Amino acid sequence: MAVFSVLLVLIWSMGFITGKFIVGLIDPNVYLSIRFLCAGLLFAAIALVLGRPFPKWKELPKHIVAGCLMNGLYLGLAYVAIAKGLPAGIMALIGALQPALVTLLAFVLIKEKTSLKGIIGIFIGMFGLLLVVSPTLELDVSHGGVSLLTFTLACTAILALSLGVTYQKMSISSSDIFSSMAVQNLAASVVSCSFMLFLGESLFVVGWQSFALVAWGILVLSGGGVFLMVSLLRKSRRASQVSAMLLLAPPLAAVESYFLFSESMTTIQIVGFIVTIVGVYLSRAKAN
Repeated sequence: MAVFSVLLVLIWSMGFITGKFIVGLIDPNVYLSIRFLCAGLLFAAIALVLGRPFPKWKELPKHIVAGCLMNGLYLGLAYVAIAKGLPAGIMALIGALQPALVTLLAFVLIKEKTSLKGIIGIFIGMFGLLLVVSPTLELDVSHGGVSLLTFTLACTAILALSLGVTYQKMSISSSDIFSSMAVQNLAASVVSCSFMLFLGESLFVVGWQSFALVAWGILVLSGGGVFLMVSLLRKSRRASQVSAMLLLAPPLAAVESYFLFSESMTTIQIVGFIVTIVGVYLSRAKAN
């Protein structure tokens, strides 16, 4: 379990970096459409070879919703935000609120109890997020970077992920994971394709770099990272336990961005990151 947790954190942190690498080579939702479609077909093939049962017709909508939230909406919005100039490290830091949101949503939707200490932690985490984005928040989207638009896209993406993670702990958790992942990825591909058409995205530079990034997304990010996330969620007692592991992804992504893209962080952003981590940690406190 520990090895899988480490792998999940490493792969999850590299997901933010991938969103930066595709800029100029592949439009975000072109990339995601191909990735999810191929990943869905891959998981479907595995399920068929292993003779695993597919969800019944009446259960399909639940798997579709889970896939649209956790993959299509989350990554679609996040990649668009990064493509519009949001630094990968800042996207990762905004994602630090995800465990707190999962704690709250799990309490509301599946009655996972939290404590007063946990609720206070959520507000501390939100304050930390404000510190992180305060030095660079701009109202003019043309300036790029952290603007009102990219900030909103990033926050909406994290909310979608949090809902998707919580949904994975509900009734679909008893279904076969390979067939479920097939349906979820195919559903996510429809969402990404819709974004692609709506935004008029079409860029795909034919070259080894583009094909390598697509293969990386299919085999490592979807076949490895998302699969591990869903698998660990099914085996864990509480959804927030798995989400809390992703707290290690933001600092890793920030370090990766520093070396790969020369992105920097101000003192107030670093303080905000620490405050956010403390808040999210407190939000994991168990109910008495």
